[in-house]
Order: sequence, then structure tokens, then C-alpha cells
Amino acid sequence: MAKRSPEQLKEDDDRTTSMGLFNTAEAYRLAAIKLGEPTVWGGDAHKPVQFLYCHAIELYLRALLRQKHSVETITNKFRHDTRRLVSEAENLGLFVTARDRGIFATLADTDALIEMRYIRTGPKALPINLQALSQTCKSVRDSVANLLRNAGVPVR
Repeated sequence: MAKRSPEQLKEDDDRTTSMGLFNTAEAYRLAAIKLGEPTVWGGDAHKPVQFLYCHAIELYLRALLRQKHSVETITNKFRHDTRRLVSEAENLGLFVTARDRGIFATLADTDALIEMRYIRTGPKALPINLQALSQTCKSVRDSVANLLRNAGVPVR
């Protein structure tokens, strides 16, 4: 990708706000809840639900990091690295439970996210319980929402 001009970087920062990231994460979480309703279960129907929860978690973390960091810094320094995102979010006040820490470790230490994003044929079992993933997503959401509200960011 070509190097971005200072004007482009400023536009990214102006357009990519904590509130926008949080609200987008919320849309993914709510979609996961809806898609996870028992009427659609069968085969690998859980895979999109897992992905939606994981993407929501990443967006909630980015919403918090956006309070301190530019879009460029988040993109270049933290990328999609769950361990780095969580560590910095904790530095900014994120409350992490033992269960959440286990989910984050699984996401950071396995190919679970790759397995959710890309089709790989053959039998496999992802080491993430959907209910625990849902609870972690909600926990991250609630903690980030409180921190953002305390910083004056109007989130749902």
C-alpha cells in the first residue's frame, strides 16, 4: 500500500472514531446473537457466529484503543494481534475476567481465527465454546462501554 499523506491520515482519524468502532462492534455482536438462534443450527452454522463474535471483540478493543492511538498506529502496531490489543486495552482500563483471558489466549495461540475466516476442509474442532465466546464478547462490550462513557463518548 502506498504511503498515506498527512491529510489522508487526518481524514482517517476524523472518520474512524471510538463511537463508530463501538457501534460497528455492537452490530456484529447483535448479528451473532440473532444468527446463533437455534432455528438455524446444523452443519457448520456455528462458524459464522464464532467469527461475528470474534470480530466484534476486536472492534470493541479498537474502539477503546482509539481513545489514545491514531488509526495508523492501531493498524500498524496492533494489527489483528489479540494479545497486543488486549494488553493495551488493559493498560487503558479494560476489565478482563479469567474466562475472558482464556478465550483471548485461545485466539492468540491457535489458528482459531483463521479457521473461522477461511474454508479448510476436513474434520476439526475449534477449541472455543460458543457460549463462553458470547459471554466474553458481552464482557468486553460492557467494560469498553463503561470506559468510553466515562470519557464522554456516547455509546449505546
